[in-house]
Amino acid sequence: MLGGARWRTERVVDRGPGGLVLMSVALGSPYVLIKKRTSTQTTVRYPARGVGALWSAGTRAPSNSAVRLLGRTRAELLEALRSPATTTDLARALGVTPSAVSQHLGVLRESGLIARERCGRNVLYMTTDLGASLCGTPPACGVTG
Repeated sequence: MLGGARWRTERVVDRGPGGLVLMSVALGSPYVLIKKRTSTQTTVRYPARGVGALWSAGTRAPSNSAVRLLGRTRAELLEALRSPATTTDLARALGVTPSAVSQHLGVLRESGLIARERCGRNVLYMTTDLGASLCGTPPACGVTG
């Protein structure tokens, strides 16, 4: 943001001498909060994307149509992946061996229903927009493809 940003109310948000810090917040206000006029920088706090599914992902039973199309285990994996998870997390949650989960994840990934992303030493799996639409829910992570 160069110079300043316009808000709906036509207020100007100054960056401050140290710049602008954008901070996503998972456990806080669902509103955008702006902390101005600090000694160094302006902070804009906004709700993290996907938080709506964070506490409920995997707690719903998969839809009957997803079960008929994919089979119970794959449909449960797809539902659980509304919030990103590792293979080990999924195996524990579903009571399935990690190798079985890994095989199912491979099929779901090849089908474009899930994506994976390395995060340090872990690989996180998450639904794509296509996978989320099959679950009948908006995507938690916004992964396209």
